[in-house]
Amino acid sequence: MKHAIAPHWLNFIDGAWVDGERALTVDNPATAEPVATIALAGIEDAERVLDAARHCADSGWLSACRPAQRVQWLLRIAAEIRTLTDEGAWVLCQENGKALRDARDEFVEAARYFEYYAGIADKVEGISVPLGNGYVDFTSYEPMGVSVQIVPWNFPVSICARSLAPALAAGNAVVVKSPELSPLGLCVLFRAIERAGLPRGAANLLCGLGSEVGAHLVSSPKTDQIVFTGSELSGVRSVRIVVDGVDQQWPAGNGELRSTALTVYDYPGLVPSAQPSYPAIPSPTEPE
Repeated sequence: MKHAIAPHWLNFIDGAWVDGERALTVDNPATAEPVATIALAGIEDAERVLDAARHCADSGWLSACRPAQRVQWLLRIAAEIRTLTDEGAWVLCQENGKALRDARDEFVEAARYFEYYAGIADKVEGISVPLGNGYVDFTSYEPMGVSVQIVPWNFPVSICARSLAPALAAGNAVVVKSPELSPLGLCVLFRAIERAGLPRGAANLLCGLGSEVGAHLVSSPKTDQIVFTGSELSGVRSVRIVVDGVDQQWPAGNGELRSTALTVYDYPGLVPSAQPSYPAIPSPTEPE
């Protein structure tokens, strides 16, 4: 069933939909005809979204609440995704070029990710370590803080949900950088998130160029974690930007972590089989 597609889409920053001074045209890959335009974020937008996420993380709005509250938020997001699945699938089909059935499956899968991690949100537990009389030793897990997540074009809704849901379940504030080729389906996903009533700044969505907004997000000292999915070369570029300033990076796909370690550090002690198949590259700044 066809659904009307809005002619212009916005970014989601600090709990509100925000337009920009620039716009990006999203084309249908099958017809090369425009599907819609979307606000194209810049550095000021990236700073604004990082400030919102940082404030949310530092305030404890997600981490200090009862874990059962995070369970309810994630279940509500899953339910809202299911109500928007048919509309979202049509949008994703038009901008991404995949079959409508496959586009619908992405939204169903996204809902299942939120349902799955809702079941974990109240089970993040530390341990008590027995060290004998007179000692008290225990562990507890704390959120990373601000998680910047770079999402690829090929399975944007599913891959976004796969990293966004566990980050929220653990009490992190998240900034998602959508892919320039297919950002609209993620806007539908974030409509579901908006309806769930998360605290302001908990989940944010930016569409911007990788060389500009992506590079700024991953290099910012306000960022505590990076979740990146993409090619090996793009993973190398991301790590080059952040190697001195970010606590952790979680790459996904095509073995880029293995190759990145060698390309960035050129450490001869790693096993020869992990050597990358391409030569070391300069220091470009464009994460896709």
